[in-house]
Amino acid sequence: MARHELNFLEFIQGFRRGELLETGDQKLTELVEAIRETGNGGSLSLKVSIKVNKSGQLEIVPDITIKKPTRSMGTGIYFATDDGRLTRRDPNQMDFEDELERRRSTEV
Repeated sequence: MARHELNFLEFIQGFRRGELLETGDQKLTELVEAIRETGNGGSLSLKVSIKVNKSGQLEIVPDITIKKPTRSMGTGIYFATDDGRLTRRDPNQMDFEDELERRRSTEV
């Protein structure tokens, strides 16, 4: 006599003729590629929602999501001007070129 019950692995493999397994495989590949590119971790989650319909059957809706790692853009160093703008030059420090020009003008 044929067995009709499904264990978890059989459910994953057989859901919608392998669509869940194929989607999971694609998402896993996508996640692993992102982890290799960034060197940071991520996660893959399988959520299986189950509810009973009016006929007493179980309606099952799986959802596979991934949280891909992101690459940090790094830190930028800036200074604030008196009027609230950003600048790469320290407004409290004399510019080297300005100092050269000042010295040249005093030598003449």
